[in-house]
Amino acid sequence: MNSWSRESEVACQKLLGSPRIVDRPGGEMENILVIDVGTSSLKAILYTRAGHLLFSASRPYDSEFGRKPSYVEQDPETWKSALLESLHDIGAHVTVKGLTIEAVAITSQRASVIPIDIDGQPLHKALMWQDKRSIAQCEALLAQFSLEALYRRTGLRANPYFSAPKMMWLKEFRPQIYEKSHKLIGVQDYVVYLMTGRFVTDHSQACRTMLMNIATFEWDEELLAASGIDRALLPDLVPPGSEIGGLTEDFAALTGLRAGTPVILGGGDQQCAALALNVLADGDAEANTGTGSFVIAYSDQPRFHDECRTLCSAGAIPGTWIVEAGIFTTGLVHRWFMEQFYSDGNKNYELMNAEAAAAPVGAKGILLVPHFEGSAAPYWNPLARGIFFNLSMASTRADMARAVVEGIAFEIASDLALLEGLGVPINAVRVAGGLTCLDSFNQIQADSFGKIVQRYDNNEASSLGALMSAAVTLGLYPDYHTAFRTILDRDPQQYLPIEGHHRKYRRMIERKDTLYSALNEAKVYDMFAETLE
Repeated sequence: MNSWSRESEVACQKLLGSPRIVDRPGGEMENILVIDVGTSSLKAILYTRAGHLLFSASRPYDSEFGRKPSYVEQDPETWKSALLESLHDIGAHVTVKGLTIEAVAITSQRASVIPIDIDGQPLHKALMWQDKRSIAQCEALLAQFSLEALYRRTGLRANPYFSAPKMMWLKEFRPQIYEKSHKLIGVQDYVVYLMTGRFVTDHSQACRTMLMNIATFEWDEELLAASGIDRALLPDLVPPGSEIGGLTEDFAALTGLRAGTPVILGGGDQQCAALALNVLADGDAEANTGTGSFVIAYSDQPRFHDECRTLCSAGAIPGTWIVEAGIFTTGLVHRWFMEQFYSDGNKNYELMNAEAAAAPVGAKGILLVPHFEGSAAPYWNPLARGIFFNLSMASTRADMARAVVEGIAFEIASDLALLEGLGVPINAVRVAGGLTCLDSFNQIQADSFGKIVQRYDNNEASSLGALMSAAVTLGLYPDYHTAFRTILDRDPQQYLPIEGHHRKYRRMIERKDTLYSALNEAKVYDMFAETLE
């Protein structure tokens, strides 16, 4: 989930300059192709082992919002066509340049569900990770497990965000689809099947299904029984970084790539981003802001929040974990605001970002709560909705644009506080994702967190993490620390918090919590979730 808008990527490249693209003859060094399946686009990026970008191709697509309340779907054909078209471009380039590809590494968004028949054909549109239709199925799970028991077993809360409730919804409301299904798989698993003909997933993806035991990294028989999901419908489990086969002859013929090229599961997009942001030891933390935002800290053991408000997931390094707090809509809200209020010219983002940067700190008291598709951490309320609060006749479009980026940073700050509440020391926060191309946003983050913010100069954290994973698997580096030091060999840019701004933002975060609590305790969200006749 590391892609947040096509327009913002273009704007980001103008601000940062183009990635380092090198032109080397084939055979001079090992090259690895990374496929990054994001929420807004699929990217195919050809890297050298040292992380130099040789060539990239991408195709955009969109999820479908609003067909019914709480529904978010996507046609799997969009991923298939994006994959084939992007890899065809890669195949043409390597042929012309005489390059070789040692392996293909894959990283992807997590927790979406695609029912597949025995011939590998999708039977239904994917139920996306943002889809909220399965609240009742979460309640059914909680009738069999307490919230804490489920959390300690899976590292997750019972929430529509995750895969098992979506699978249960399919079984209950689309029984003909469920009965015809040969597998229920995620987006990464679907791409892997297209390339290799195998149904296989890795621990860092499976941990988001709510069906894998987070301590043993195995499918959990009691959870399968409670959910009613047949184990045979799930793919095989392997550690992240596993080589799981080669490109089939048919797939290679469609793309111009070499049949038999090894395919490696790099891991979930957020776990891979953590690798590329040097979250490799206790005390390391990062905030990755794409379509949504994810705040992650490293752990060498399962770590749980007393109130079940953080998540514990399998890390991209086999046998490790990450502690995680996520936000559904951040970069997506930023894009929405641009489309609704700055749609009258070709330099929409530049104008919006310039106005936001020039507006006063605190946006004249305007507060954005970015729960446009519900809240994950810190509140965990699928019925929550977005709010602009404290508007007055003195409010301007620029103030609202400032409130958007401040509101996103405030929500990330709340999630960082959750991780610190677990006893995780956080001295500096590494950041990545589309919005972090803006210096003003990074400074707002530093001021909101009250911590040093560090940004590396390559924005493709998920794909670079997948590159690191594959390079270690291939034996090109002895460990992940060495891979990081080689691939990201420049010091990050640093943003220091401004104490006066931090004091103001700390008060605004307190106001955000008070506003949310007042609405939630008065059951306002429940009221507005009811359909008006």
